[in-house]
Amino acid sequence: MKTTALLFAALAPFTCSPLAANWGLDAISNMATPPDPQMACSFALPPDGEAAQRASCAFGQGDHPATTLGIPADVAAQIPIRHVIVMMKENRSFDHLFGRLHDEGQPDSEPEPPNYTNPDLSGAPVAPFHESTTCEPIDPGHQASSVSTQINGGAMDGFVRSAAETTGTDGHHAMGNYGQSDLPFYYWLASTYALSDRHFAPMASGTFANRNFFLLGMNAGVLDTGITYPDPATPSILELLMNAGFTWAAYTDDAATGPFSGTFGWSTTDPGVHPVQALLDALDQGTLPNVAFVDAVASVTDDHPVADLQAGEAWSRNIYEHAVTSPQWSRLAIVYTYDEAGGFADHVVPPSACRAAPSTSPFTAMGPRVPLVVVSRWAKPHYVSHVPHDHTAITRFIELLFDLPAMTARDANSDALLDMFDFSCGQPATPPGPAPAAGTGGCPALPPPQP
Repeated sequence: MKTTALLFAALAPFTCSPLAANWGLDAISNMATPPDPQMACSFALPPDGEAAQRASCAFGQGDHPATTLGIPADVAAQIPIRHVIVMMKENRSFDHLFGRLHDEGQPDSEPEPPNYTNPDLSGAPVAPFHESTTCEPIDPGHQASSVSTQINGGAMDGFVRSAAETTGTDGHHAMGNYGQSDLPFYYWLASTYALSDRHFAPMASGTFANRNFFLLGMNAGVLDTGITYPDPATPSILELLMNAGFTWAAYTDDAATGPFSGTFGWSTTDPGVHPVQALLDALDQGTLPNVAFVDAVASVTDDHPVADLQAGEAWSRNIYEHAVTSPQWSRLAIVYTYDEAGGFADHVVPPSACRAAPSTSPFTAMGPRVPLVVVSRWAKPHYVSHVPHDHTAITRFIELLFDLPAMTARDANSDALLDMFDFSCGQPATPPGPAPAAGTGGCPALPPPQP
């Protein structure tokens, strides 16, 4: 009975036709980004003495990074990064996108086990295989029920079965993966900058719930995508930034879906929302907001099937090229990741996380792994982090930079990705390069989906 009550609390308010609401953030249109303070480097963050407390979920809503990370605000203010671009793409697991990375550029990343398989509906084992196309024509199920089947109590062997049951195919495509020859720029990013091979979706569900964890510190009543939106009275990272005098902007060219992959139901005309060209211009002119959220066009350049991954790779590379030539390169970090795994196989068992807010967000089970790369002058080069974390670690990093309080216990107990950075002056001022071009020719004519 208690579990049922928690589930209904998590789903409320429920509507079959989600209606977007005014979040009251119009003031962002008139806010100016504060000047960057003088840049400091060649300093070390204090030792992390709070890891055990975070692991026990000791911290909660309102706690500042000085308390939860042991980094005083005056020390955090010396971190040279004052601008963050979050490039969150759609629906690819770590093994699916980077399953060959261990042998093709980054040997410190965890490879797929040679004996890893998933049974299909007939019981036959299906092993990972090299995909023949970067235009995956079949979109496997990836909402809460499907993800539960995929994880299968930690066996991580339900991806093929789930894909078969949700697409009417044999489901084998859920085991496909890509290599450096398919995605040369993505592979270069992952082997050149700081990669996490233990980054998980915050919740075992789809896009809306997982992006809510990043933006709100919890799922805020959203279980599956497209059913309901969070209450606009919910505190958000956007509101926290504004209240502290810092700026944000959301960039997208997708008039149908809007920013944040549709999570808030916003349109391209809402305050703070701009076309992607405005982000490129801001990079070129050195006029970035403090935090920029950038989304590609759904199922075209956002990497969501049936999008051509190589088209999405070229879109991402364009942003990268503007970033490394920007006058703000030394003050910038790009976090490139995926909101959730999209039903594609991954062999690593997701850990549990802190309960964000017991009355409104009781979920503790994370979803399957997704890629995450920190791209910055201050990212540790050719580095792999094995520290488990989820999207609220990105949130906590933003909160650390701008001395913002935690929105929930989930972001309060997140690690802020700090092991992926080196703030010493020994980091080269000029970016590595040149970056390889995005892949081409990955979408041959496809046969119709298997019945």
